[in-house]
Amino acid sequence: MIDKISRQLKSVAISGWKIKEENVESEEYFFVKDKVDLGRSKKVSKYEVTLYKDFEDKNEKYRGSSVFYISPGMEDAEISQAIEEAFFAAGFVKNPWYPLAPALSRKFCSEEYELSELASEAVGAVFSQSKPVNSWLNSVEIFVIKNRDRILSSEGVDVSLSKYRTYIESIVSSSGREEVELYDQLLLSVPDHERISMRISRLLEMVRERANATATPAVKGVPVILTGEPVKEALRYYLMQSNAHLKYDKISEAELGNSVQSEEAGDRITLEVVPEMEGSYYSLPFDNDGLLMKKRKVIENGVLNSFWGDIRYSYYIGIEPTGAVMNFSVEEGSLSVEEMRKEPHLEVTHFSAVDVDETTGDFGGEIRLGWHFDGSKRIPVTGGSVTGNLKSLDSLYLSRETELNGDYYGPVSLMMEGMKISGE
Repeated sequence: MIDKISRQLKSVAISGWKIKEENVESEEYFFVKDKVDLGRSKKVSKYEVTLYKDFEDKNEKYRGSSVFYISPGMEDAEISQAIEEAFFAAGFVKNPWYPLAPALSRKFCSEEYELSELASEAVGAVFSQSKPVNSWLNSVEIFVIKNRDRILSSEGVDVSLSKYRTYIESIVSSSGREEVELYDQLLLSVPDHERISMRISRLLEMVRERANATATPAVKGVPVILTGEPVKEALRYYLMQSNAHLKYDKISEAELGNSVQSEEAGDRITLEVVPEMEGSYYSLPFDNDGLLMKKRKVIENGVLNSFWGDIRYSYYIGIEPTGAVMNFSVEEGSLSVEEMRKEPHLEVTHFSAVDVDETTGDFGGEIRLGWHFDGSKRIPVTGGSVTGNLKSLDSLYLSRETELNGDYYGPVSLMMEGMKISGE
């Protein structure tokens, strides 16, 4: 099918084109508690076509683009009409001109597995742990996926890959002071029995804590420790400050050679964009343009070394592109989690949502589960909020312990002073 589409594109006088072929096989299971509610296998193919149209206006060069989709059953006449309509639409998109990915021909293949065996391993890992008293798995979705993608372009790009992905969505419940639940999403490459079982076990323990949590007190002057998912979202602010797209759109105010942190005490951030990270759901060798991606240390000891981004926005701000990298890593910090917890603090693992403004650095979240330590007792708490600004912290410390969490590898916890805790 991809050859049929490319032949039609080559016969039309257009400025450039790109075809992305996606073939997805999956084993999918839906559980209610520990019983299978639905199990199914899927095979889906789709084709995404991008057309480019170059033109000038008032001596300025522009490159318009238009995207459309082709299903495997479409006839030649239907494909031809879709191409004509997309080419017409591209003339109304007035993007400053930018280059397309250069010629590259390569196949990237992973080790082959049986999807059914991988799915069985994931299911076994989820249900392998004994359940704490008054905690249970409410519902679980497990998808084990094999992607086979290929990108072909008018510039001579012909790259392909095969990759496995594992998606586990869990809702766990517990009864105590009240019946409560926690939501979790675990993203991996192939199933890792130890990581999955430990994640579920920890989640079941945490929801039991939440069921017996008291209202968050309105404490002042104590540090806030973030652990797990909120750490990634807080550190993503620094990642996006170094993004070429956000710099071009003037959302990022970061400047090369300047610190992306303020004068807070503690650790200085060192951050890399990493195309392929072992175990990551998001690891890819090339991006959606067919550009071979590159690892780059963009922040070192708090100072912006370089921006990163796809070919279009990198061209706009005058840097060598890394590609649209989907993973990032942050170097470990100076304190252990145990050291962070020695003094009075509030530790939070779950917010209703973490809101970090990519422009201002404003941080906020409503607490779903945390722990308050007053110097002698550590008790689970819920409710209230944590707010503040990442540009005006008194201190920032990163843990020595690290973990892989989705598209992130780095400290499992961070500790901030200068945040406001609003209790109930």
